[in-house]
Amino acid sequence: MTGARPSGLIRDPRSSSRSTLLELLLDVFYIATFAQLSMQLARDLSWRGLANTVILLLAAWWTWSVIAIATDFFDPRERVIQRVLATGMLGVGLMAAAIPSAFAEHGLLFAGAYVGIHLARGLMLVRALRGHFAQLRVKLFLFWFAFSGLLWLAGALTDPELRRALWAAALAIEYIVAALRFPTPGLGRVPLEQYDRLTPHFGERYQQIAILVIGDLVLASTLVIGDLVLASTLKLSILGFATARVVIFLAAIAAALLLWQIYVFRTELLVERSVRRHPRRAVRLAPYVYVVLVAGVIATTAGVDLALAEPFGSTHSGLVALVVGGSFLFLLGRVIFEYELLDRLSRSRIGWLVLMIAVMPALKLLAPIFVVIVNAGILFGVTRTDAWRGRRDAAA
Repeated sequence: MTGARPSGLIRDPRSSSRSTLLELLLDVFYIATFAQLSMQLARDLSWRGLANTVILLLAAWWTWSVIAIATDFFDPRERVIQRVLATGMLGVGLMAAAIPSAFAEHGLLFAGAYVGIHLARGLMLVRALRGHFAQLRVKLFLFWFAFSGLLWLAGALTDPELRRALWAAALAIEYIVAALRFPTPGLGRVPLEQYDRLTPHFGERYQQIAILVIGDLVLASTLVIGDLVLASTLKLSILGFATARVVIFLAAIAAALLLWQIYVFRTELLVERSVRRHPRRAVRLAPYVYVVLVAGVIATTAGVDLALAEPFGSTHSGLVALVVGGSFLFLLGRVIFEYELLDRLSRSRIGWLVLMIAVMPALKLLAPIFVVIVNAGILFGVTRTDAWRGRRDAAA
């Protein structure tokens, strides 16, 4: 661990691509966040509840994305960057705790933690980078997060309906100005060449968060089964609810493994291509594409939770949209990223996406247990066609 010398804060492109232990510890806090979001979505499947969950997800995801960009541009072994990470952990922990009632009595806690993460990071880096070229970049970030922070805090002090609108507006500002390179009056934009400073560490960080969110599907399903065991309601019976819940649990575990297999297919090639050929495109695209993957897994997790509650209950469109639609989003995000970085459009995966859309109306006629099983079956089909593509490309 070194002192915060301005010139030493910038990451050496030749440095190790491995994440530091502090970065990995930060990711642990997001496990709790993802779990809270999936439970929140399962509790309230109304359009209002969906909007609330999307807003909270986009906020949580933006904190992770911006910190990931910071630790790829700056050296996470430096004390000031470690303080940024530690502050992020505290803020994310508070945000996760506030998620269940963020649109009720704990709105100020959620908004205050969110704004605090961004402002604390900006202020610490502006001070540490005095006289360095990278200080301008940090000032641009800080200006816009301070501006959007006013909307976050104002929303926290209003009723839930207005809060939803103000927070959505704040997120729209943040996501749009980031895509435009943070254009700021009197300061300009982040120079394009700074987006070329991509290291393999960036790809590793995104791989790690993708695996963690897939793990949320395993975690949530395991916790539900554990609760049933403690309640002494999990007794195996032929075609009974308990047996059905075990089947759903096993199908959820299988789905998690299949999502992992879908994700890692050609991932190494994607990372290599990102660093060597399309660094600028990867840095600017990754936050927007990966949030689709993350949202997909959270949706599927929420759907599995609902299926575990009533394996043979009536299947409403919301449950189908969560289980199969979540897998659809995950696969869609992966297809988009592969197309943008490898210039390849997988026709087999497009075919599976079309099939998912086609079967969703029919799945409403089946019990929830069969929706989860069909979803796992479709994901298995995706992995089989991926394996065939891999063998075909290797033979070519």
